[in-house]
Amino acid sequence: MTGGLSSELRDAVRPLPVRLRDGFADFLHTEVAGALALIVATVVALVLANSPLYSAYDKFWHIQAGIDIGTWHFSESLVHWVNDLLMAFFFFVVGLEIKREVLVGELSEKRKAVLPILAAVGGMAVPALIFLALNAGGASSHGWGIPMATDIAFAIGVMALLGDRVPPGLKVFLVALAIADDIGAIVVIALFYSSGISFAWLGVAAVLFAVLMLFNRRGVDSTGPYLAVGGLLWFAVLMSGIHSTIAGVLIAFTIPAVAKIDPLKFVADTRGRLARIEAVDVPGSHVLEDDRQQLCAREIRREARHTAAPLQRLEFALHPYTTFVVLPLFALSNAGVRFVGGDFAAAISTPIALGVFLGLVIGKPVGITLMSFVAVKLRVADLPAGVAWPQLVGAGILGGIGFTMSLFVASLAFRGTEQITEAKMAILLASLVAGVVGFLVLRFSRPSANTGERD
Repeated sequence: MTGGLSSELRDAVRPLPVRLRDGFADFLHTEVAGALALIVATVVALVLANSPLYSAYDKFWHIQAGIDIGTWHFSESLVHWVNDLLMAFFFFVVGLEIKREVLVGELSEKRKAVLPILAAVGGMAVPALIFLALNAGGASSHGWGIPMATDIAFAIGVMALLGDRVPPGLKVFLVALAIADDIGAIVVIALFYSSGISFAWLGVAAVLFAVLMLFNRRGVDSTGPYLAVGGLLWFAVLMSGIHSTIAGVLIAFTIPAVAKIDPLKFVADTRGRLARIEAVDVPGSHVLEDDRQQLCAREIRREARHTAAPLQRLEFALHPYTTFVVLPLFALSNAGVRFVGGDFAAAISTPIALGVFLGLVIGKPVGITLMSFVAVKLRVADLPAGVAWPQLVGAGILGGIGFTMSLFVASLAFRGTEQITEAKMAILLASLVAGVVGFLVLRFSRPSANTGERD
């Protein structure tokens, strides 16, 4: 009877390691395609910003849009809607990925998680210290969080160009590192890039978060209530002064990660229903024409969606939208740096630009490699199977592709100031250099014969 099950049913009962492996492959495929979409959006933004259309481009993103209810009015520019609303949606999906990785992914096993977590810590600390060393004592020191980030889409996209030259263990290491990096970025944004806290709105947000947690504890399986209350939570966090992207992460952490119906029980029940469908003999009639057959079919369909946890359903459904809609829109609205009519050499040699550039190009690989080396030598972690040290250095260099997250933090650190242009120039240049150098290092590095055993 198993041979008669649909591919969807067989997928539901595949062993967890197999599903995780296939899910990881799908994730990489989406990230690679997403990197191409980001490149296109970035090129378009740069062309528009340095063409006669610049004025129209700039005015468009500063159009005010909002909501009027009686005497109450709420309005933001289009670029702020992208950064405050769409990026909160992006962080919601990031939060789902983080929760999955912590529960069943690369961050769920202590030994496997130690190396990427420590590498991420080093990859955040060293760039921040480099930036502060060049900007200490000035107002620009507020931008120390800019070179701490890694853009996973671009980093994985570069690795994909190398094909089999990159061992699977290195790809997993870089993805886990980027997830840990995202956790660090979320903490930094929450603690250091929020201002003017309103405790009244914060209280409202706390109540709404408690409601979401109650949904989770009561086993609410439908995603509708979470998204509805989550929308209110987003607005409360936005009004509280804490950056609204944090709301996305908070909502994600309340989404249930356990399926309502066990897949094996579903298969057993489905076999019985399929048998009842086949037992209803309706000579000369189309299959499923009988009402009893239709009832069994509806029961199978209704229960099938509950064999996946709400977290899985939302992540799989929303990830393409963040990859191909949200992030390209973010690039279109934030990557439009104007080079025409300015002194590029002077802009790129300011303490802000140097801090960002050196933090990403030098600080990232040094921090990632150094912390990894210490962790392995102290025997608290192992190198991934088949990965040699030169390859890990190459992955560290790719960690210097800050792009999306770096641009986002720059928009928070230097909102409304001319300094943001210097930071954006450095981010674009550093991401390009890190991508090219990282590609070359990995291209000419030989794989290791190690099998993941302790060094």
